[in-house]
Amino acid sequence: MMATKVVLQDWIQSPQTMNSADANRSWSGVSAYTDAMYRILLHKQWTNFPHYMIAGMTASTFRLVVDRRMTAESVSAYNWMAENFVAADFIGVTASQAAGFSFESTFPLYQKQALLDIKASIDRGVGAILWHDQFVIVTGYDDVERMLFICESKGNEVIRLPYDSFGRNSTPYWYYQVLEACAPIDLWEVCKESLIQAVYKWETHDYMLPPQDYACGADAYATIAAVLQSGTYDAEQAAIVFRYYAKSRLDIATYVAGLKHLSIQMDQVIDEYELLANLYTTIVEVIDDSISWDSREPESVQSVIELIRKAGVTEQRAIDAIKRAFPETLGNRFDDVGLR
Repeated sequence: MMATKVVLQDWIQSPQTMNSADANRSWSGVSAYTDAMYRILLHKQWTNFPHYMIAGMTASTFRLVVDRRMTAESVSAYNWMAENFVAADFIGVTASQAAGFSFESTFPLYQKQALLDIKASIDRGVGAILWHDQFVIVTGYDDVERMLFICESKGNEVIRLPYDSFGRNSTPYWYYQVLEACAPIDLWEVCKESLIQAVYKWETHDYMLPPQDYACGADAYATIAAVLQSGTYDAEQAAIVFRYYAKSRLDIATYVAGLKHLSIQMDQVIDEYELLANLYTTIVEVIDDSISWDSREPESVQSVIELIRKAGVTEQRAIDAIKRAFPETLGNRFDDVGLR
């Protein structure tokens, strides 16, 4: 007989009783794909690495994308299907996934299949990754009440998501991924490849993002400075973007600090990313003076603009140092650095 209710109790607290409004609840903070995946990896004992290692090995932490209004959407604007699949593959995880738009006429069919896949994953004891205005984790289901139980990548608070609400977010995008198995990897080859991918992300615009609306990699820094100079941004949302990238740049600095043995040229890579992380820390300190930042005091805004310009130059030097560290590998990729 098939189970009608399965909850990964060794992971989370029992789902709280909540009203239907919670299906559309906005979580606090920002949960990235690697945040959600990392918690599942820990739960399944598929890794004993710290989070920054997974963020680095998947190359996800090297991504830098901003929209031209500096909205919080910037941090999740990328090709989920391509990058999340590759991220899992880098660390030896087999995954299946699907995505689309909830306004399409075929959405009910995809929704039905998604629920079957997610419940099957839960039955195997593996949480599923779901887009619910950020990346969250499905940790259980109840067929009688027709509910999924979801939680953020941090903490144990759970909300109930009705089956019919799957994929119906504040934007029309839906996405889910289930992790199926984990195989051994060549750790240092993966780490080396992640640095090659860092070059690719820095130099290549994501083809899924309209260039008139988004800037990627090296182009992002000039866009950030221009947006701040123009004043066409929301201070609170811009602060979310800065804090997110400050954390990612700290993750990079911590990650590359352990990769010195990959090349005799790694010292400069390490030094530049450490400097970059420190610059972002200073940016966050300016933003944390909320009265000055929220009121857009010219001195506060100009300080961040100058720091961002320095950060752009510093990150470019870090990328150049990676190129000097692995010239043969990069040269063999010819015009397709992302090829592996």
